[in-house]
Amino acid sequence: MKKVFFLILLIIHFAGSDAQVNLSYYLPEIQYDEDIASPESFFGYQIGEWHIPHSLMIHYMTYIAEKSERVIIHEYARSYESRPLVHLIITSEKNHKNLETIQKNHLALTDPQVSANMDVTQMPAVVMLGYGIHGNEQSAHNAAPLVAYYLAAGQSKEIEEMLDNLIIIIDPSLNPDGQDRFASWVNRFKSHTLNSDPANIEFNEPWPNSRTNHYWFDLNRDWLAVQDPGSYGRVREFHKWKPNLFNDHHEMGTNSTFFFQPGPPERVNPLIVKETEELASKIANYHSRAFDEIGQLYFSSEIFDDFNFGMGYTYPDLNGSIGILFEQASTRGHRVETVHGIMDFAQTIRNQVIVSLSTIKAGLDMREDLHNHLRKFYSTALQSIDTENTKAWIFGDRYDRGKNYHFLDILHTHNIEVFELSQTVNLEGNSFSNGNAWIVPLQQPQSRLIRTLFEKVVEFNDSTFYDISTWTKPLTFNMPYSTINSESLLNSSLGKKVEKVLHPAGEVRGGSSTYAYLFQWDDYYAPKALYFLQNKGLRTKVATLPLTMNNTLGEQIEFNYGTILIHAESQECDADELYEQIDQAAKESGIVIHAVQSAKSAEGITLGSNNFVPLKKPEILMFIGPGTSFREAGEIWHLLDQRYKIPVTKVDISSINNLDISRYNTIIMVSASYDNINDTGKESLNSWLRKGGTLIATGGANRWLNNNEFIDIEYNALPARNEPEFLPYRMREQYRRARGISGSIFQAKLDITHPVGFGYRNELIPVFVLGTTTVKPSGNPFSNPLIYTDNSYMSGYAWEPYKRIVDNTAGILISSKGNGNIVSFINNPNFRGFWFGTNKLFANSLFFGRIINN
Repeated sequence: MKKVFFLILLIIHFAGSDAQVNLSYYLPEIQYDEDIASPESFFGYQIGEWHIPHSLMIHYMTYIAEKSERVIIHEYARSYESRPLVHLIITSEKNHKNLETIQKNHLALTDPQVSANMDVTQMPAVVMLGYGIHGNEQSAHNAAPLVAYYLAAGQSKEIEEMLDNLIIIIDPSLNPDGQDRFASWVNRFKSHTLNSDPANIEFNEPWPNSRTNHYWFDLNRDWLAVQDPGSYGRVREFHKWKPNLFNDHHEMGTNSTFFFQPGPPERVNPLIVKETEELASKIANYHSRAFDEIGQLYFSSEIFDDFNFGMGYTYPDLNGSIGILFEQASTRGHRVETVHGIMDFAQTIRNQVIVSLSTIKAGLDMREDLHNHLRKFYSTALQSIDTENTKAWIFGDRYDRGKNYHFLDILHTHNIEVFELSQTVNLEGNSFSNGNAWIVPLQQPQSRLIRTLFEKVVEFNDSTFYDISTWTKPLTFNMPYSTINSESLLNSSLGKKVEKVLHPAGEVRGGSSTYAYLFQWDDYYAPKALYFLQNKGLRTKVATLPLTMNNTLGEQIEFNYGTILIHAESQECDADELYEQIDQAAKESGIVIHAVQSAKSAEGITLGSNNFVPLKKPEILMFIGPGTSFREAGEIWHLLDQRYKIPVTKVDISSINNLDISRYNTIIMVSASYDNINDTGKESLNSWLRKGGTLIATGGANRWLNNNEFIDIEYNALPARNEPEFLPYRMREQYRRARGISGSIFQAKLDITHPVGFGYRNELIPVFVLGTTTVKPSGNPFSNPLIYTDNSYMSGYAWEPYKRIVDNTAGILISSKGNGNIVSFINNPNFRGFWFGTNKLFANSLFFGRIINN
């Protein structure tokens, strides 16, 4: 009854909205099962008239699975806003009855030990269709119900042949949170008399727009990082099926046409085998023919490169699949003016449906070729290793269990085999031991994926990039790692295979204490534990010098800079309640907290020393809104909210001039112009700083602070360039884009005795750099806790004259205003949620920024 009532309400709501097109505009004119309602019958309006909300889409997909024996549906993840992400698995009834066996045999093609003797002539191919990873690219989402209906209800010999020979998996919305934000916006401003004027509010979604997920992350850059729950679940499902074909449906600028791969041949990652591009070109012929029949313009082999494996259309290429990117010119609404004339939303949906069906047709016709490619991809992956000097990578941080866990979890998600260490190994100045280090042998089917995760990249066939040019995982984690080049060392060091990755179990070593508790600041989740305790009202201190102490078990522990002290007698609760809170903090954060019974140390400062400095719980305000970088703001929000469980108050910068900021002790300013801050707002911020506030600025926010005399930073000019007098006009874009730093990694030296450097053991640290902004170190030698080294370039593309511009420049600067401090991050320490290695620098500025004596 609830479903019926819901549908009646929908029909009433959309009554009076004339259908733009009929079903034959989208789908072939064949017979359809009358027991399965078409999208129009189910929704009460034709697809294309309104933008489908995610809940209705899932409702329809669930309905199809209930009505058709060809379809099953299962949920593989939940978005941050708790919307279900689902897969529809569509095939013949016969295949469904044998699905587990089909899946097992298909995966066997990726095992070189058994694949050589497999007969692929009767094996169904797997085609996965992924729609709309960007929430405001709605033609993709709205095409999914039509494709599902066609396959579930269509009655033709062609469909029967498809279903007999293919397993078709539909992911109807890769970004349900973004989908709903955008659908709500455009539907809210739709007129029954459609207005195609691009200036209309319908086409001008406000900050931060709906492209991203809940935390404003671009999910199309998350396939390698797998930090979004949807990405995490999706990649796991990908490896359960290893699809032969994977479609990635997107939209692009309104005045474009339609793009499908292959991309520019000169901009292909060298780890992609040539057969992948050859098959992509053959598949492209199916799309060309389909579009030629309806007169649709299209292009290929331009713009969208095949380099970054963090993207949905390139990640499959590194896993034996053929990833295909589709980019449809977007209406960003329901009807819009373009250079090609008026474009309706229905037209954009139709094009996405057409290439979905042409992909399925290609999968059917090329089934055996695709199977042979999958088999060959993994067999040659092992064969190519024989020529490699590297036998394995060894990694692990002996002080940071939290970081180790996340690194292992990412590898496990990508179906990479990891092994424990059976003996202590010393390599390249690093000491690796069992329980704190692991080995990834290169001799395994995922060898190409392993290489892209572990290798530094310093040579490039082309200098133009659609996105970042490096993502070397150990460097992004600031993870100690080395290569193993000796077969004998590998064999002697290889322990048990890691079958399951578990989050570290926290504990209080020594049990309850009536005196004090201490914990190291090394672990990634130490900030989570500290905030938990502070939020319980406990008084905490931080050690600004090292010490060595015995815990209540008699174990002698070396406590480094940044060690946190909770003194029992200083608290307002009794010993039992204090222990309960300490124990809960340890368990929730997965860290080790030590109970001690004396202030006396074996070495270094004692617990009563003034070098243990009292801390205040951070009360955080962050400015967001139009003009600010939603990416930087979202990364910070995600870090604090998801990992550290720290609340942050987000305030639109339009209200800054009238806002009482006295309740906050920490303010975050991400990159923005901040032009709307007037003299009143500036004076308010100035007064707040002088009274002891901590201001943390990232990227471009520092320019505003510098221009308004909050800080004194000297920006470096770019080195002079000798420009040629003449170049062919066709080279202008490539020439300009090549002159930069395209998301690369540089090495810096960190002062690990500085509060911003607490919790780090190694002075040398990899830092993400995007762009060419650099600054001179401060004249105060104690105000430069992070300075890039000489010859700092490590990995990723940098124009040759710019490879040295970061050398000896400042990465972090400390400035003082009265009793307050400003921590300036020149580069982003929280990039895309996967730069675990520099997150602690940002956390340190939150907790210790106010204790810096500059």
